[in-house]
Amino acid sequence: MSETHTATRDWAEALIELLERQETVVNELAALARQQAELIRQSRTDALLGLLTRRQQLIERFAGAQDELGRLTADLERRLETVSDEQRERIQMLLTDISGRLAQVMQRDEEDQQVLEAARNRTKDELAAVGTTRQARRAYLGGRGPENRFADRRG
Repeated sequence: MSETHTATRDWAEALIELLERQETVVNELAALARQQAELIRQSRTDALLGLLTRRQQLIERFAGAQDELGRLTADLERRLETVSDEQRERIQMLLTDISGRLAQVMQRDEEDQQVLEAARNRTKDELAAVGTTRQARRAYLGGRGPENRFADRRG
């Protein structure tokens, strides 16, 4: 086997291995994104915070491999011409799958963000209504509260 052929095979195997690791991370992110939507729907804040911590760890792991991925995919089209059909198809399939999964995660995140913003706005409106009620009560009482809160009607 020639040195060039061995280097090409090693490059393809290294790229496939890295892409498979990245695919695993992205699949975990997609599963967590589905769970995240459910936790938001159920208003389970503590569980959501735990899930977000796990997601952040996965994102850091995914991002940590991007430099290596950049090196391995430099001049990708030309390099793909030098590998076997099986390796080329596997690489292309992994790239497509990873890209599609990331798009799904980002779409779900957008939807979750809209749900959270709507909940925040409802809470803001409810707090404003409480403030208005307090103002109305103070105005009704003439700006003063009861003088003796333990006294009954007779004093």
